[in-house]
Amino acid sequence: MRLGRSPNHIPWLILGCVWLVVLFLYILIQCISPLLPILIVDFELNHFTGGFLYSLPVLMIALFSYPLGILSDRIGLEIAVGCGATVAVLSSFLRPFSSNFYVFVLATAIFGLGFAIIFPNLPKLVKENFPQHLSATATGLYTTAILLGSGLGMALTKPILAATGSWRKVLIIWSLIAIPVIVLWWVIARMSIKRKDGSGSEVLHKESLQDRTESPLGDYQDNHYPHPLVSSVVIAGLILSLLNLIFYSTIGWLPTYLTERGWDPVSAATATSVISFLEIPAVLFVPVLSDRTRRRRLIMISSFLLLAISSVAVSLSPSSIFFISPILGVTFGGIFALLLSLPVELVKKEKVGRAAGAVISVGYIGALTGAPVTGYLRDLTGGFSFGFIAMGFVGLIAAGLSYMLPEKRLFKRGRPSL
Repeated sequence: MRLGRSPNHIPWLILGCVWLVVLFLYILIQCISPLLPILIVDFELNHFTGGFLYSLPVLMIALFSYPLGILSDRIGLEIAVGCGATVAVLSSFLRPFSSNFYVFVLATAIFGLGFAIIFPNLPKLVKENFPQHLSATATGLYTTAILLGSGLGMALTKPILAATGSWRKVLIIWSLIAIPVIVLWWVIARMSIKRKDGSGSEVLHKESLQDRTESPLGDYQDNHYPHPLVSSVVIAGLILSLLNLIFYSTIGWLPTYLTERGWDPVSAATATSVISFLEIPAVLFVPVLSDRTRRRRLIMISSFLLLAISSVAVSLSPSSIFFISPILGVTFGGIFALLLSLPVELVKKEKVGRAAGAVISVGYIGALTGAPVTGYLRDLTGGFSFGFIAMGFVGLIAAGLSYMLPEKRLFKRGRPSL
């Protein structure tokens, strides 16, 4: 039997293809960070505006993930992801041909809108295609694409820039490489839609439905959502917002900070990319550790405390990044994966899109504000040290907020029935 025609293989094909989509979209997002010093000069920007430009895609994610999550629940994840990816990649071609800053901003905003269509569907993909005992694994796998894409975008952009001599050519190259991935997605999406329309879909989801009935959450699912003020969905969104505030401040400005402290641009970008590469094992290991130890809250509190210490250490000594990078990578990746898995566990399948949209819309407010605020502090104080120290205090706040996650209500004692 050919792989493409086996219903049991299609969920893994979908996961693999969406992995490629997310990988290249994150390359297109994070390649802007190493280019910021050049864009600031070419467009005559201050550091606050440069930080806003870098964060603009996440503004679109924050504004539109929730309504687009509701839309994706209605039209299906295959069509939603395909439309979002197509819009994002096509709009990415507008950026290198921008005649001025405002055209660049418009193209970046459209790119972010396309990405906002995709993001709420990542937890939904897990919920629709994988049983409960594979949800952590599937979440960890697609999260690696986020981290690897971020790392590749930062690590390879400077060498490509050095080879081509133009930031416009860099963006064209990254956009061209992403086109075959979009075509592949539409092929896989058609197969998935046919599988759902066929009689084999009920058999495919039988085990998944059984696992959800016997979920370790018990009757907790949907008890709080959609009551936003007391919902663990929104608490998770607030924590994700603080995590993104630290992450995007660090990833967005660390190459510029190191360059200002005497590093050459390629070494600064490479040192920053190491953080994203080291997140990859964390997103696979930490969710499994959390599931087995039943200590999600303890893991998150400890991780945020480490983030707080690390942010202050980098501000005091740039050379400490060699020792701090593993800590930043593990903590960023581990917390991120745990938060993305919450919508899968908290609500039923038909509401995962909107639940994930709520978490992401709230969570990416921090991503929007992180780089501009740190850039503003750079303009105000003449350096980045104060901004990184401020991120340390944000880590302490996030550690306290993590204590509010109702860990004992999320998991019954003992292993779930399989």
